[in-house]
Amino acid sequence: MAKPMIQKILPFDANKPAEISLSWTGNRSHANRIIIYDNETNDLIFDDMVSTFSLKHTIPAYTLTNGKKYVIQAQTYDEENIASPLSDRVLFYTFETPDFCFNNIPENGKVTNASFLASIYYYSSDFEDISTYKFYLYDSTKRQLLESKPLNDSLKINYQYCGLENNTVYYIRCLGVTVNGLELDTGFIEISVKYENPNAYARLYTTALPSQGCVKVDTNLIIIQYNGTDSFEYADGMINLIDKTLYYNEGFLIEDDFTVIIKGINLWQNAEILKMSNGKQGLTLSSHIYHEGKLRFRLLVPNGISNYLLYSDPQVFENQDMVTIVIRRKNNVYQLKVFVELGFTPEGNIWYGTQRPVNAEKYDSWINVQGDTFMVAKDDYTTYLDDIEPSDAEVNDIWIGGA
Repeated sequence: MAKPMIQKILPFDANKPAEISLSWTGNRSHANRIIIYDNETNDLIFDDMVSTFSLKHTIPAYTLTNGKKYVIQAQTYDEENIASPLSDRVLFYTFETPDFCFNNIPENGKVTNASFLASIYYYSSDFEDISTYKFYLYDSTKRQLLESKPLNDSLKINYQYCGLENNTVYYIRCLGVTVNGLELDTGFIEISVKYENPNAYARLYTTALPSQGCVKVDTNLIIIQYNGTDSFEYADGMINLIDKTLYYNEGFLIEDDFTVIIKGINLWQNAEILKMSNGKQGLTLSSHIYHEGKLRFRLLVPNGISNYLLYSDPQVFENQDMVTIVIRRKNNVYQLKVFVELGFTPEGNIWYGTQRPVNAEKYDSWINVQGDTFMVAKDDYTTYLDDIEPSDAEVNDIWIGGA
């Protein structure tokens, strides 16, 4: 009669039940037996027989001790209770399950950026080192969206999730294996992504200019020119449109999905704020103050024989508050979001146009018609144009040589 074979046994936690699988060629097995010895002392630890047609055998929890090596043998019994020879001896290990979990999940799982650096806490009481691990991203139905490449840095177990969609629920997970094959799993951890303060100028591109000792900053913004005869005033980095209308009718065309961000003050009024059209399709953004003293922004999108209407949540704000209105279209579905920043400070604004602004405040930026970005009214450095290197320059000063 042939002897059974014990299939590969990965290290397991002795404080949990473990299932041993056998393979066998011969008459149908009606029972099987496993015998376990301490590898160092050869003492018998476990000898158990079960009546089952399945070629599996369970080691009950707490039968063995973690952090040790064991030797196992098995045999099967046919329907006449005739025992097979004992299998070859197989060595296996037991380890206490290491602590393996995300250690920087925000409160309530709320992520406030489009990227999230997930970090793992790992600790093994048996000094079992981690070998490799992968990070995963799933949608709200736990459909896999992303799988990282295998990673093996045991000191910094982390991964940067990027491109997370706003107002979206995800699940993140990490799977790993130790040097001796113990499998690790954080489980599915839910996160919800919500950008609290969208920023129209978040994408900046920098180029080092070593010969000038400075950095050139560009944005992905397109400068378009106004078509008309009216004159407009700029104050604190914003154009004054009170009792005026600004038209743009050339310079760009939006053909697919888009996001439009409008920032302004003095928006507590009944008014049409923005109209966009390409001759066939368009939209209108307006505001209305209701009798209960609250304002709603309304997005109207003509859609064939009917209109697509979308209203913001009721808003209460002062005229000096900065209001950010975000219009987004994705797969012909529109979103309308409103964010209110209490009060307004003139620092850190962005100016646009052909002329360098003369009333800029500290940390303001100017983007010219070529798309170049310059810092203006930044009062903590000096630019030297002399042929001779300045002797009294301070930290952050710039010397670019002769004119």
